[in-house]
Amino acid sequence: MSTSFQMTLPDHWYDLSIADETSENTVAGQVWDQYTQAGIDEQIIGQFTESVRRAVRHARHSGALHAGGTFELYEDGPLVATVVISVVTPPSGGDILRALMAAEPESGVDTWSRVTTAQLQGIGTVGRVHGIQDVTMDGLTMRCAVMHTVVKVPSSSQVLVVTGTSPNIAEADGLFELFDTITGTLVLS
Repeated sequence: MSTSFQMTLPDHWYDLSIADETSENTVAGQVWDQYTQAGIDEQIIGQFTESVRRAVRHARHSGALHAGGTFELYEDGPLVATVVISVVTPPSGGDILRALMAAEPESGVDTWSRVTTAQLQGIGTVGRVHGIQDVTMDGLTMRCAVMHTVVKVPSSSQVLVVTGTSPNIAEADGLFELFDTITGTLVLS
């Protein structure tokens, strides 16, 4: 991709490139350190860091370039959230923004999604889908608050997809605001 980008994450979040294989070790090491400091059992940490390694590998193979995230412990439990930037080439003849705008939420289930647009300073109108969705990884399904923002890359057939995800669905409204704020810092150059 010839277009570069910058995005600002909150100060206490991890912020790293996942464009190469060393990123798996970097992310797993950071998770190990934080969980160890939190006093979590090493066997549990080992299982989680291996899951993180697989997630980073899968994300990279799916076009992810950059990621950030947080794991914070509070009295009422952990807050986990991630933001991933991926580059995608839509199928020829397909317009991913129009497809997003035409999408309809599935009815009759506990999950939902809303398709909208957003305005990003210096970029313009972008497509957005947010909602509560089931996310499957490593054969496990977890209900998450998810926000995808699709940004057309100038002079290219590619799009950037900024995806914010968190299993903390009780705080979904606040998370959607946070993901919107983070995505609002995106700058293409």
